[in-house]
Formats: sequence, structure tokens, C-alpha cells
Amino acid sequence: MPSQQMTTYACQKCGWSDFHSVNKCPRCAGNVAQSTLAGVGKIATFTAIRYPPRGFENQAPYLVAIVDIDNGPRVIGRVSGSPEQATIGSRVTLTSYKEGVLEFQLSG
Repeated sequence: MPSQQMTTYACQKCGWSDFHSVNKCPRCAGNVAQSTLAGVGKIATFTAIRYPPRGFENQAPYLVAIVDIDNGPRVIGRVSGSPEQATIGSRVTLTSYKEGVLEFQLSG
């Protein structure tokens, strides 16, 4: 499955980066450059939600992970796939990015 592209913003002075649009770096007030990255990365850590909050009962179990985007920021998002298949270091691909919500798919 091809990944969706992700627009990111990185400080040219201190290296801070994120996918939320900013005019100046929130860390050092340096200039920020916009770039586009392929939405692929690896899981830094994750949790399997087996006892979800009200309204999400029919979606359990599901994964929420911190993902290190290749050459980009560290982000948090939902990962589709079997919780038993996920490991730290698993490769993921961005499949959806709507209203600030990131959704990934386990690769392979």
C-alpha cells in the first residue's frame, strides 16, 4: 500500500520538527521550513487498547503508537493491524491524516 505524504515543519536553527503548522519555532523562535515526507516510519513504543472508553467498544482491541517518521518528527497515532503482530521497531505506513489525526498500517 502506498503511503500518504505528510507535510512537516522543521526549525532551521535548533532542529525542532512537527506536523502542525507554525510560523516560528516554539522552542527557539527560529525560522521554520515546510517540507513533505513519505509517511513511513517505525514504532518507538505502543500500547494495545483492550478495554476502550465508551464509544470505542466495537473497535477494541486497537493500537496507539508513538512513531518515528523517517527523517521527520516523532508523532502519535493509531495503528491498524493485529496487536500481536506489533513490536517496537515495526515499520508502519501512514494511511490517513485527517483533522490532525494520524492513522498507520503495519507494513509487512
